[in-house]
Amino acid sequence: MVLPDGAELTVRPAVADDLTAVVELHQACSARSRQRRYLGGAGVPAPARLRRLLEPARGLTLVAATTGSGGAAESVVAMANLLAEGDEAELALLVRDDWQRRGLGSTLLRRLTRQAESAGYAAMVLHVQADNAPMLRTLRRLSRPTTVQRDGGLLTMTVPLAAETPATADTAG
Repeated sequence: MVLPDGAELTVRPAVADDLTAVVELHQACSARSRQRRYLGGAGVPAPARLRRLLEPARGLTLVAATTGSGGAAESVVAMANLLAEGDEAELALLVRDDWQRRGLGSTLLRRLTRQAESAGYAAMVLHVQADNAPMLRTLRRLSRPTTVQRDGGLLTMTVPLAAETPATADTAG
């Protein structure tokens, strides 16, 4: 993937071997970014929790990583989770602070939206703090109808999806 500023990243499904790099991603994020992602504590989640996010029983986690040059190891700079809950999928993003505002979150959101549609989910659900302007902006860029329920400072945003059926898949190409 090439970002609008020319930066090149690899986006791929996460695997268990990504645990160390994902812990490093969390450590490199500000407490505010972690608090916005997890809606609570600003610490680094326990490795057991991160391991469950890397390979969810139902859903998909993508990681975005810099491509190592000259044998350098890649560095994970973002993680996007799509976790199934019945016929809906909960979506969450974490982008390292120095990679925010570069189009990475929007790109990951679009990719997971396509994945959720092709998997047949009826809707995506996002839990976002009302003051999380960057995530609200990212969601607006998706340009899809969204219903919003507010509970104090927490917004639950539901994005209906047009699940791809075999008939629409045959005519899409």
